[in-house]
Amino acid sequence: MILWAEYVKWFTGHYDVLKLDLLEALSVEIGPFLEAKDRRFPASAPFGVDWAVLFEDGNYFRVKETFNRMGRPRVGMGVREHFSYHYGRAHPNVDAEGFPLTQEHDTPVANLRIDVDRRLDPHIHVNSTDHIPQTRVSGYTIRDADMIAFLKAVIRHRKTKEPLHEILQITILP
Repeated sequence: MILWAEYVKWFTGHYDVLKLDLLEALSVEIGPFLEAKDRRFPASAPFGVDWAVLFEDGNYFRVKETFNRMGRPRVGMGVREHFSYHYGRAHPNVDAEGFPLTQEHDTPVANLRIDVDRRLDPHIHVNSTDHIPQTRVSGYTIRDADMIAFLKAVIRHRKTKEPLHEILQITILP
């Protein structure tokens, strides 16, 4: 659980450092959109972030987190119930905010996508549309995935071309 003000401080501090390596020449940044979503209680959950960078080579990352209310609204605490960390080829078409489309029939498969949402169990995608559940993942707890570790892995991958899942020490079991 985290308070909105603490999350803003945490994200902004990391953003100010990471953007130096993530914003490559000729890349396009979308966001970050960092916002509380309840106008009646603007300093409390639900809140979240949505941020992407489209790179000149056609790849992109997108990180998205949503924290839902925990307890009374005035307390302001949020618990992370949804997140998606994505890296791979970008669809050529974008939505109204500029994010590449992800639900089209011709959407490129992600090099790595790590997901937790209300409808599906924690899962990842590695160079495939297949949902790989936690039971097939060793060395990595999907629900505990960390945005900053993912973004640091993206930076390393773009420099070394090492597979992201290997950088994050994710082993896929048969």
